[in-house]
This record gives sequence, structure tokens and C-alpha cells, in this order.
Amino acid sequence: MSRVILIAWDGADWRILDPLLEQGALPNLQALIDRGQKDVLRSTVPTHSWSAWPSFLTGVDPVDHGVYDILETVAGTHKAYPVTYKSIKARTFLDDLTAAKKNMLLLDVPLTFPAPKVFDGSLLAGGVLPKNRTFTSPADLPETLAKSGLEWPINGMSWTTYRNKPDAYLDEAFEVTAKRIKVSEWLMDNTDWDLMASVWVSIDRTQHALSNYVAPDHPDYLANKDTRIGKKVADIFRQTDEAIGSFVSRARPDDIILFISDHGFQSCTRTINMDRMLKEFGYLEFSASNAVFGPMQWGPVRTVARKAYDLFGLHGKVSLPQTVNWSKSKAYTSIRSTGEGVSINLAGREIDGAVDPGDYDKVRDAIMDRLGTYVDPKTGKKPVREIYKREDIFKGKYADTAPDILMVPEEGYSLTHAKSAIEDADWVSGDHRIEGTIVAAGPNVKPFESPPALIDMAPTLVAALDAPTAVTPTGRILHEIVGAGAELKHREAADESSAGGAVPGMGNEAGVTDTEADEMEEHLRGLGYIE
Repeated sequence: MSRVILIAWDGADWRILDPLLEQGALPNLQALIDRGQKDVLRSTVPTHSWSAWPSFLTGVDPVDHGVYDILETVAGTHKAYPVTYKSIKARTFLDDLTAAKKNMLLLDVPLTFPAPKVFDGSLLAGGVLPKNRTFTSPADLPETLAKSGLEWPINGMSWTTYRNKPDAYLDEAFEVTAKRIKVSEWLMDNTDWDLMASVWVSIDRTQHALSNYVAPDHPDYLANKDTRIGKKVADIFRQTDEAIGSFVSRARPDDIILFISDHGFQSCTRTINMDRMLKEFGYLEFSASNAVFGPMQWGPVRTVARKAYDLFGLHGKVSLPQTVNWSKSKAYTSIRSTGEGVSINLAGREIDGAVDPGDYDKVRDAIMDRLGTYVDPKTGKKPVREIYKREDIFKGKYADTAPDILMVPEEGYSLTHAKSAIEDADWVSGDHRIEGTIVAAGPNVKPFESPPALIDMAPTLVAALDAPTAVTPTGRILHEIVGAGAELKHREAADESSAGGAVPGMGNEAGVTDTEADEMEEHLRGLGYIE
């Protein structure tokens, strides 16, 4: 039976890759395209990785797995924890492949921490990881790698911490990725696997900070692309392209090779801080503590505060006061990672709700009107291209926890990464869009008859490996990849309501401790997902 090699470049976009392909900078990706099919892969709404990768794992949209943001709030409190594998409220294909005794090699796939308790194969968890916690399966995998002189570095590439220091950032990105490539090659050669799935995040991180060197839609591209830094940025893509060649060289003739991204990218020259925009419109009030503690979220003051937390062991023990005055706020940013979502501070739903349920529609309509019609005084453009009520987008199991308002930014804008309500982009030059990438090669591959989507990947992988499934996907089997005869064979599974921690991705216990949550949040700030 065919195996599957899946290589994902987090955030890859054809608008950036096509010029590099034309320049001959990505020969291995070009060779894969030449022997297969290339298309756009539609991501999810929201478009950030922390919603997209659970959809990759489950085959359902965020409304049916419940992960809308990088943080999840504990019911009845304002305490928020970074999302983990346990936050995914749907079965994943890991469950199906394990039940079918299929060996997996999963490398840096986001939201696979903590690793499933039952797993066939080798897993090095992806996403933001706490130190001093097992992030692999089997647990002794780091020791096994060390015996061969190999190391898998966790985290790293926190691009916002290298603000305006491109050389230092690129050096780290190249070093971390090089070590991970060596580990990946060793595991492909020394373990049994039916599915090898690897995610390469240096592409996403680099595009956030340095799209102005590689993205033709950025106004500075032509001036930057042939500079020393421009060539060094392109080397990040060349490095991962060489990895494609290495991985594909290990394939058998009948293996299926997939190249995908979880979302695409668009350049930005202007940025927004959605909470501060809401304050400007009169819908959010900051608490008095914001003036004191707000600066601890970024810059030199944050660095000093973080050192104090480290020195005195305050992580998980002393938290900063809430910077929002909830009793005087009618709305707040509920997708903090990208600013795409706003929710009403609704009485009876929120712990300190200030909007009467009878006023919900009126308040939401007014906020949507202000956000949708706002014109940037510097450019004369509307930063929000599209705006929707949640019921227009989300119809599923967890629609009631979705943001009340969803937005799509105009090209040239990011709805996050700003300190003030709206300002010129500083260091950040790219952010997410829904159009990702896919290339497929294999014995049965043919042109796509209808546009493929990220939610199609889980059912396609399960069908490719002929594994019975307990998942009911929203996505379809991509018969253009696996052949017309492939189908999903259903199996019985434990009752979700009573299975607790037995269901992968649906455990009852917390994913991380308070101390680990603080540590992970610091790295998330370094990645620009929270301010």
C-alpha cells in the first residue's frame, strides 16, 4: 500500500512562491509540481494556525472543533490558557490511524502537545511548548536522538523579539530548521511509518517580519529583493526546498507526496490594535491599571518584567491585573491572535457582561457599522474589507462560542500587531489570508475538479491509508489524489460524552499548568499572536 509524505510550509502562498519558482530558487518544489498537480488550498475562518491545524487534524471547520483563538478562557473567569491538543473538541485522524495500527511520523504539527496517550509511531509535538515537559511520543525519543548526536530544538524563531534585527532572526531560523531537518531525515530512515507529516514554520515566521523582501504585493519588494537581506530571506525558502528534495528522495514509487500550507499570506503596511480601535469608537474602556501594566506587554519594560518573573519564580503565581474595565465595556477582541473577531460583552453570557441581551442586536449592528465603514485617515482606505455576523459564517456544534463579529482585512492591512488604534507597520510586513497552497504527486493524482480545502486533508489521509474512521468530516475525500475508488470506512468508537481522556484531543484535564501557561504566553508574544 502507498505511504503518504506530507510536507507543510506554514503560511506558504503562491504569490510569494511563484516568483521564487520562476527564478529557479525552488527546484525541488518545481520538480514536485512538474510531476503532479498544483492548486490553491482554502484555509479556515479564522485564518490563523491555531484554528487551521485542528481543522487539518479533524476534517471539520472551527465551528465543529471549537478552537477559535490561541487562548481559551476558563468558564466563569477571565483566566485564559494557551490552546493545546486537549482543546480540540473533535476526534482527530491520529485516533483513526492508531486504531488501524498505522505508524505515524509527525514532526512539529501544531497542537499535537500534549502527545496522545495512545499513539503508534514517533511524534515531536509542534506549536508553542513549555520547557521541562514531555513533548514527544515515545517519551524517551529525545534520548534516542541524542545517542545519534541529534537534537530537536523546541520553540524559537520568536520574530517580534528580533524587532528590526533581521540578521539575528534569520540566523536563528536557519539554525533551528537545519537541526530539525537532520532529525526528520534520521527518523524517516530509522523508523517504520505509513504517514510522515512535517510542518516547517520558518516560512510563516519569516513572512510575518520580512515579507517586504519576498512578496511582490509589498510596495518595498522591488527595492529590497536583491539586497543582502533579501537574498538571505530567500535562503530560508531554499533551505526548506532542499528538505523537500531530501524527503522525496526517500519515497517509494507508489507513495503519495503532498505539499500544503495551512493558510496564505498578504503583505501589510498598516496595522490595527482592535481593542484600542473599539475604545476609540466608545465600546471598550481600559482599567486604570492599563497605564501601569500595559507597557509590560511589549518592549523594554516587558523584558525587565519578564526577568523579574524568572528571577523570583512568579510564573503562575502573580498575574497582571485585567487591563479591561469590563463593567464599562460593550465589546472586546475575541480573536486576539489576528484581530479577526470581536464579541459583545453580553450579560448572562460573560462573567462581567455589561450589555443587556435585549440590546445585543442593536449594539452588534452599531459596532459592525463603525468597523465596516471606518476609513484610515492616512490612506483613505477601509481596513476591513468584509464583515459578518457569526451566524452568517458559523453553523455547527460550537457556534455559540464563536466570535459575534468576523472580519476580513483589506489588502495591505493587519488587524493586529499595533500598539495604537491604527499605525504604520513596524517590523511586521505580512499577515494571514485564506488562500493557501497544495501540490500533490502520486500514482492516481489528476487535476482538481473542485477547489480543495484544508478540511479535506484528514479524510483524504485516512482514505489513502485505508483506515476505518470514527470521524464524521465536513471535508471531502480528494479523489483527485487517492483515486476514484477510495472511500471512508466507518468504525465504532467510544462514546464521546463518557470517554474523557481516552479520546485523543478531548481530554478532561487541563493541558498546561499556570506556570506553563505563563511561559507559553511569553513565546506567543514573541510570535506576535498576543500583544
